[in-house]
Amino acid sequence: MNTCIPRLAALSAALLIAGPALAKGGYAEALYTDFANMSEGAVGVEIKARASGPLDTLAGRDMASLTGLPTHTVVVDEDSDFRLPKAGFHEVNMEDVYLDDLATRVDVFAKIGYPLELGDYRLLDVAIQIGEHKLHHTAIEFCWNTLSHCVVFDPNIDFLDSQVNSWRTAKAEGWGMQIHEEPALDLGDGLSQAKARCGLASNPSVTSRKYTRGARTVRYKSLAQLVVVTKNIGYVEAGLRCDSSCRPGPFAIANTSSGAALAPNSIACGNRTNSGISGGRGKSVAKSGCSHRFVLGAKFSATAKGVGLSADVQIDATGSVDSNGTSYIDTCGRY
Repeated sequence: MNTCIPRLAALSAALLIAGPALAKGGYAEALYTDFANMSEGAVGVEIKARASGPLDTLAGRDMASLTGLPTHTVVVDEDSDFRLPKAGFHEVNMEDVYLDDLATRVDVFAKIGYPLELGDYRLLDVAIQIGEHKLHHTAIEFCWNTLSHCVVFDPNIDFLDSQVNSWRTAKAEGWGMQIHEEPALDLGDGLSQAKARCGLASNPSVTSRKYTRGARTVRYKSLAQLVVVTKNIGYVEAGLRCDSSCRPGPFAIANTSSGAALAPNSIACGNRTNSGISGGRGKSVAKSGCSHRFVLGAKFSATAKGVGLSADVQIDATGSVDSNGTSYIDTCGRY
């Protein structure tokens, strides 16, 4: 999942939530907690409210005047290690920032059924910790407690609400990394007829293991509750099985991903597997995903590269990426 600065539709998507709001003062905390959980600990988040009040006092104000212009974006990269995603800060090139996003006025809420006089706001200081680096930026939470609705606009995290709510839905449906194993094989040595067990070096009691991630759907929605971008991310698996001669047999599956985007948005998808063997060791890799941009030019190219234990699937993407992926490396041996 890579993040970038979007156009007006992205601002709308960041302001829309898919589920019921939490009690006043708790929505943003839960949202950012789950954003950190999505990164498997690669991103740490702290938020603190520095101002609050009735929403109608902000009538006529645009998002830029409330949060300021972003100087960096937060990017979570799952491509290198799917069990330990990496994250980083990307510096914003102001030529790539679509100012009409930040020019949207608070008054837009009244047009979609959330009167300003019934709402409250909290201006948030957001601290993102990635490794030894910590950067601060401003976001804003809007809540209509009598209408059970809250939204957060964060100009530094692409589609924050949609990202988190899609992840919550997928988790509730059982999506996530799954591990499947088979018991080790008992083999005769051909001489003394003594039994030897063929298993994996990581766990000699099993002869096969695979890591899987189920298919999932990610939707980015506008303020008018139109689905601006839909991504159907394909199922992936990567594993290793020791054969009857205790030799490694890596295997992988990466089902096709697909998507749709309202013009002028663009979307591109791809999928690929790769595997390799070196002696008694084997490696398998599977990746499938889509990238979107709010202009033409989205790109997602998955290419198998490398041989042996250097086998990999490299992603060349332009835009904001959502993907499924997994990889596995192990050794077959007699124990």
